[in-house]
Amino acid sequence: MRILIAKDEAFNFIYRANIDSLRTMGEVRFFSPLHDSHLPSCDILYLPGGYPELYLEDISANSEMMADIKAYAENGGRIFAECGGFMYLCHDIDNIPMCGVFPFSASMRDARLHLGYRQMYMTIDGRKQCIRGHEFHYSDINDDVTLTDETSHNKRFYNGEIHKECIQLSAKNTKTTTALYRYKNVVAGYTHWYWAETGFPFFKTSTIRQ
Repeated sequence: MRILIAKDEAFNFIYRANIDSLRTMGEVRFFSPLHDSHLPSCDILYLPGGYPELYLEDISANSEMMADIKAYAENGGRIFAECGGFMYLCHDIDNIPMCGVFPFSASMRDARLHLGYRQMYMTIDGRKQCIRGHEFHYSDINDDVTLTDETSHNKRFYNGEIHKECIQLSAKNTKTTTALYRYKNVVAGYTHWYWAETGFPFFKTSTIRQ
């Protein structure tokens, strides 16, 4: 198993314990969406959080990398992205082109703080488990897009209304509006998940379903 993790000036918020957990699954390598010209071969691509909004022009200028990631997603490649990594997969950030895996627009305009602990109950290998994490960002995602028949599969909400095994709750056990999105084998959202105690929960057949 080859696990590739984005790590550079723009993508650098990673729990060390999560990396250690991924190392039990296979070989972990790092790459830079900013500086590398092409996406290395991998079995799982992890795009963590960071501050892509500070490097928008440089990120967008690396069009070959973005095209590689888009092609990887379209061909069924497994991608897990959180917060800044999720924004990177959107169509644009404040009208600056990004990877375009999701048809959403991210924006730092009218920025306001979204903050809180999150917990999500998922069925993993037939057992219900609680995955914990936190949400911390100032940007917003505009997911209120008009979806044609061709793109309707792009928008998959994994929240309490659609996928009851993936309800995201606050620290007070109240339901949140924070969603996980899925397109093909891409799973993404704002929450930074901590899976060192449970093992990497995504891409298991009992967890993620079409």
